[in-house]
Amino acid sequence: MGTTNEKSENKGLDSLRVVEEKIPHDIFAEFFRLLEDEGAAAGLGSDPKARYLMLAKEGSVEAYRKIEESIRSESLTAELKDFALVSLNYCRFKMENELLDIPTDMVSGGLGGAEGMMRIYVAVAGKEDINGEQFERVKRAFECAVSERDSILEESRFHGFYISFILLISINYAFGELIEDGIGRCGFLKSEYYATNVEIPTDDRIRDWLDGKLDEEST
Repeated sequence: MGTTNEKSENKGLDSLRVVEEKIPHDIFAEFFRLLEDEGAAAGLGSDPKARYLMLAKEGSVEAYRKIEESIRSESLTAELKDFALVSLNYCRFKMENELLDIPTDMVSGGLGGAEGMMRIYVAVAGKEDINGEQFERVKRAFECAVSERDSILEESRFHGFYISFILLISINYAFGELIEDGIGRCGFLKSEYYATNVEIPTDDRIRDWLDGKLDEEST
């Protein structure tokens, strides 16, 4: 069983487009809230976000270029730049939906992704304390698991009481199956894992997960 956030369905490349940039989840939430709530969007007034929303909904090549030029040439705050990037992606996906016979869905996460792949952070722990040799075995196991699924292991780290990975996982595969495959190759690992595409957790967050405190938060 895995602890997961922002889990995406296993769909084909023809129906999903991954947002590659690392953008905080709350920026996506704000964008789509304003997109669906015309009253809230109207209340933005002269806020630059109102212009980005208008261009995103227009979904034309001209609108896309205007957003792109604004990101490139204007001095934007980090928050506004992220909002503009969401607008840019939405504009592009809207154009693609109009051009393609198969509608596309925009898949996003705070950790971003790459062409056809979602970036997932994974933490695993041993049934007992893990040593350096076991870390190497776990790393090799996950390298095999990703290579068999057109995916990439970007980073592996040994934290003493747990091991973390950053994986780029093809959206043609369920990420849970890949992670469980990697774990299953190492009998000394616990079957539970922590996985998210929202943000990199702190050591304290992982310690809380191992202590069962995250289960208490969700109840």
